[in-house]
Amino acid sequence: MRVISQDGTIDVSYEMAVVYVECEGVIAKVGDKRYVMGSYSTEKKAVKAMEILRKVYENNVFYHCTANSKRFEEVQSILSEEQFQKATTEYFQFPQDNEIEV
Repeated sequence: MRVISQDGTIDVSYEMAVVYVECEGVIAKVGDKRYVMGSYSTEKKAVKAMEILRKVYENNVFYHCTANSKRFEEVQSILSEEQFQKATTEYFQFPQDNEIEV
């Protein structure tokens, strides 16, 4: 899955990066390089952004594990088109500060 910074200038593979909260920011470390993926007004908002990233990744893993199965067809029929699109997306872009509620 691709992880994109708030401003869209950084795009890394989630599977190849270590993503963590540092103060009010979310950092991705790929090899020896560190990238600021999101900046927030509080550390709680940064933590919340990380929680959102984890949920999106879990949905992505579920999608890949169940694709082409009867169970996947059942889930697809239950979800709205918008929910299905969110569950099967292959990327996550960190939300803006004003989009995070804690």
